[in-house]
Amino acid sequence: MKKALPLLFAAALAGAAAPALAGGGTLAGTVNAGGALGYASSTVAGSEFDLDLHGGVYVVDSVLAGGNLYVQKNDAVTAWELSATGRFHFLDPWLTDEGGAMASFSPYVGLRLGWASGDNKVDDDTGAVLAFRLGTDFFITDNFAVDLYVDAATSSGDVYADKAEMKSSNVRVHLGFDLFF
Repeated sequence: MKKALPLLFAAALAGAAAPALAGGGTLAGTVNAGGALGYASSTVAGSEFDLDLHGGVYVVDSVLAGGNLYVQKNDAVTAWELSATGRFHFLDPWLTDEGGAMASFSPYVGLRLGWASGDNKVDDDTGAVLAFRLGTDFFITDNFAVDLYVDAATSSGDVYADKAEMKSSNVRVHLGFDLFF
């Protein structure tokens, strides 16, 4: 439960925030940059961290095209992925309903195609990657959102850390941020 408290606090804060948004968001021409950092101090393979950075530009309203860098490291395995990414938002917080109310969140789906490499000090492997992402941006201000997402990736090679071994698939839940400018 202690590990869930920061997540619950962030979700409550984001849900309570009803920012007065003006211009930008997921409209065409908006630039997006964001990321998430994960850390676990007591895994089977020792300390583990992962870093997920992404960015792009909205080429048309609600459709992002960009890139993604993902790094995963524990005491036994180092893995990285570089990919092209796309994202479609179902709800643009800058579009108002008939009453003028604005949403403080924007759910989305994403797709990534790329290349990854994994090394566990005994063996290494590379492979093509196909990944899907389902998430929601919770807008705190008009240019800053908390990003909660589930990411599922599969690779043609064993490139992701799994304890001291490597595997060809990876599912993770991240709480990060997105900037819109």
